[in-house]
Order: sequence, then C-alpha cells, then structure tokens
Amino acid sequence: MAPICAEEPRKLDFISHLEELRKRILIILVFFALTAVFAFYKGDYFFSLFVRPLRATTSRLIFISPTEAFTAYLKIAFLVSFVVTFPVILYQAWGFLHPAFPKDVRNRVALWLFLSLALFAGGVSFSYFIAIPAALKFLIDFGTGIAEATISVGRYISFFGALVLVGGTVFEIPVVIGLLADTGLMKSETLKRKRPQMVIAIMILAAVITPTQDIINMLMFALPMVLLYEVGVVVALGIEKRKSSR
Repeated sequence: MAPICAEEPRKLDFISHLEELRKRILIILVFFALTAVFAFYKGDYFFSLFVRPLRATTSRLIFISPTEAFTAYLKIAFLVSFVVTFPVILYQAWGFLHPAFPKDVRNRVALWLFLSLALFAGGVSFSYFIAIPAALKFLIDFGTGIAEATISVGRYISFFGALVLVGGTVFEIPVVIGLLADTGLMKSETLKRKRPQMVIAIMILAAVITPTQDIINMLMFALPMVLLYEVGVVVALGIEKRKSSR
C-alpha cells in the first residue's frame, strides 16, 4: 500500500494544477469574448481605424456578397479582441508558471514577459503606421495603370489583419533568442556563425507569412526581421557576459 499512498499526493497535485490551468484559460476566454462583443458593438469606430491607411490611396470599398460586411465586422472584433487580450494571456501564463521558477529567476522571467508585450505592441504599430500604408501605396499604384481600384471590404480586412498579426509576431524574435540564450540552449557564437543561413531563412519566412507575393511587401518584413535577429545576437552576448561575470 505504501507506493499507492505515495502516488496519491502527486495525483492530487497534478489535478490541482489542471484545475488552476482551466480557471486561467477560462479567464482568458471570457475576457476575449467580452472584448470581442464590445469591439463588434463599436464596429464603426474600429472600422474607421482599420481603413484609415487605405484612405490615402483610395476611398472605394465594396462588398460582393450579402454576408461579407457582417463577416468583416466579425474579423475586426476578433482582431481587436486578440490584441487587447494579449497582455491578459501573458499575465495568466506568468501567474500559472511563476511558482515553478526559483526566486532569483522570477524577476528575469517577468522582464522577458514585459519585453514580449512591448515588442508585440511595437510590431502592431509598425504594421499599422509603416508596413500597411507602404504596401497599399505600392500595390494600388502598381495596379492603377491596369484597372480601377475597387477593393472588397472582406479581403481588405483579411489583408490588414494578417499584416498586423505578422508584425506583432515577428517582433518577438529578440525575446525568443534572449530566452534561449538565458536558458543556455543557444550561444551567441552559434548565432553569428549561422547568420547567412538565418538571413536566407528569414527571406523565405517573410515570403510565406506575408499575405501578398510582391517583393516590396516581403522586404517590408524581412528587413526588420534581420535587424531584430541582430538585436537578439546582441542580447544573447550581453546575457553571456553577465553570466560569466557572476
């Protein structure tokens, strides 16, 4: 009976962790749903923000199916809700994981989470203020000599949302590299040695994740990704120096 009794606290501890995880996921889902409902209710306001980059090049938006405008508003609501919920996701993840870290590590992990949030906001801002207007200007100006620009509202919102999410995601590169270096899974010398291969991989990745196939839009994200990779190398080097000094 002794082995069975010894396993019982482990089972209870595992079940309690699952219960806590379930509660935290439920909090995220409830917050996401409430934010999405609010964003859909304020759909006209958010729609005007979404189409602002487009107004500099064209003001014509159409919908080509009865449900397209409604679906576009749903996409807007979900995108706004995800961006607003992202800090809550990080906070709940930290709340669930931080007891597993030693006390001297918790401050570093909290710093990484804060940097992740800041870089995500920077990536979203980069897409909204730089990448999307530049891509729209290039693409619409290129097509103006061929045909009149009449853009479907559903496809524009999909294009807008894809670039926003791509921007927020790729700006996390320094955080990923920094975490790998902090845990000892990656060295700065390896990052430097693999730089040519990584640049090629970034170019391929940028071509895959961008919603259009033009070279300008691809470079619009590839160049910041290369720069962020170099920032990650510097961060990894700083972490290694700090560890060696200790």
